[in-house]
Amino acid sequence: MNRRPSIDYARLSTMPRPNTEARGYLDRYQMAIEKARLEKELETLEARRVQIQTRLQQLALSLGTPVNPPAGTIDNVQNLASTPHSSTSLDAYQTFVLEF
Repeated sequence: MNRRPSIDYARLSTMPRPNTEARGYLDRYQMAIEKARLEKELETLEARRVQIQTRLQQLALSLGTPVNPPAGTIDNVQNLASTPHSSTSLDAYQTFVLEF
């Protein structure tokens, strides 16, 4: 008994399809669909990048470390790091107490 593989791959034909007007429309349609999908994915990735960058800014501010956002960051995210910090040899170590 031979088992079929769990993934069915598309069957490829070695014969080229004839270049017809309908084939041209199909190719354009497929490219338009792929373009829309990629644009949506890019928007999702950009939103996630901004979300991550904002969280990194918040963590840096709470830890008291200087914030150096990468180039191209949105202005409102960069404005989170507007608090000045002076660093001297005494301020090099910050301590805090946790109460349970």
